[in-house]
Amino acid sequence: MFGSSNVILRNKRLSSYQLARLHTFEATGRHLSFALAAEELSLTPSAISHRINTLEKELGIKLFNRFHRRIELTEEGERIYWALKKTLEDINQEILDIYNQEISGVLTVYSRPSIAQCWLVPRISDFTQRYPSIELNLLTGNDDINFRGYGIDLAIYFDDKHLKNLYCEDLISESIIPVCSPEYAARHELVGNIHHLANCTLLHDRQAWSNNSDFDEWRAWSECMGLG
Repeated sequence: MFGSSNVILRNKRLSSYQLARLHTFEATGRHLSFALAAEELSLTPSAISHRINTLEKELGIKLFNRFHRRIELTEEGERIYWALKKTLEDINQEILDIYNQEISGVLTVYSRPSIAQCWLVPRISDFTQRYPSIELNLLTGNDDINFRGYGIDLAIYFDDKHLKNLYCEDLISESIIPVCSPEYAARHELVGNIHHLANCTLLHDRQAWSNNSDFDEWRAWSECMGLG
């Protein structure tokens, strides 16, 4: 039954209908289940079984051994399945290569540790899925980087200045507010008396923006609040 048409098919190309049925065969062979293949392809198990039966008759090759509660690939079915699987994987890879043929290589990114931890790292997975041909190197630190000396392609800084001869783009904006404990605010009578801050110890990050930024954050906040 399954060997009678081999000679006829050797010089014939697969038809579009047979290619569609091979897709059904690949899903069935991968799951080794008509029911699971039907669920994946949004068909009924009987439709899957009918397509496989038709494909077997057209190819003249028995693809599955059928048992009471399971199926398994025949030796010939196994050969066709793995050839088909490899072909589909090659096609998928070619499509990815076409999408990313102009975007490949190594990208070295430098960032402040806090930005890397809270903003950059959670987004790396999405980036690698979009650009699988790019190898990403992530460096962190609190120094201003000389791009020529460190092999860094892109840096993410917390700063308000744009460096000359470099392309700069604002990434995130933020709001700055002073904080203290309720006890400290009560002791210095700060609630409703913002000018009493002049009698307080002001803590700040000296490298919040550029090197030795000193009171830049407090100065920016006070100007915004109209304190001069």
